[in-house]
Amino acid sequence: MNYIKIDGYSIVNSNALTPGREDVYAGEYTNANGELIADLIGWKYSDLTLSWDTLPQVQLEKILTTSGAFELTFIDPVEGETTESVIRASAVSTKTRYTNNGNIVWKDVSFSVRFLNVHS
Repeated sequence: MNYIKIDGYSIVNSNALTPGREDVYAGEYTNANGELIADLIGWKYSDLTLSWDTLPQVQLEKILTTSGAFELTFIDPVEGETTESVIRASAVSTKTRYTNNGNIVWKDVSFSVRFLNVHS
């Protein structure tokens, strides 16, 4: 898969997309001995920065118009094609705009996402 999908819209795959996982805990407290105690309730994907060397204007516009939660589809090395609910966790960064064969292209585009789904 040489692309990711944002709300079903295909976008060129991000540079080195390597999703990580983190544990999710509930009922966290510190006991009288100063030990941190918590219940492991599952896992979720870790926050992730998506970046592109170049991105066409129409694909950048799709990223810029996302608000609130949206669906991100990508390839997980373990699970295969995966769709998760995410929110943008940073502003979209763009450095340079240029024209390539009459098409507007943006260079060095990036933004971060926070995954919302928790899996058991």
